Amino acid sequence: MNRLAHPSSDLAVFVRTVDLGSFASVGAETGLTASGVSRIVTRLERRLGARLLHRTTRRLVLTQEGETFL
Repeated sequence: MNRLAHPSSDLAVFVRTVDLGSFASVGAETGLTASGVSRIVTRLERRLGARLLHRTTRRLVLTQEGETFL
């Protein structure tokens, strides 16, 4: 299994996204694109059945479910 496709990696990407506040910043750290990071977080959200981040064009905000999960 690809290291970045592992569920624990998805969790790590989510936590780092919350820490840094942007997909682009996480992408720069990991060598992924911002859209690739977004896809990882979306995959985690689908597995959990809950929206973790509210996305706007300017920022990411944790949802209530995201806060609880974090």
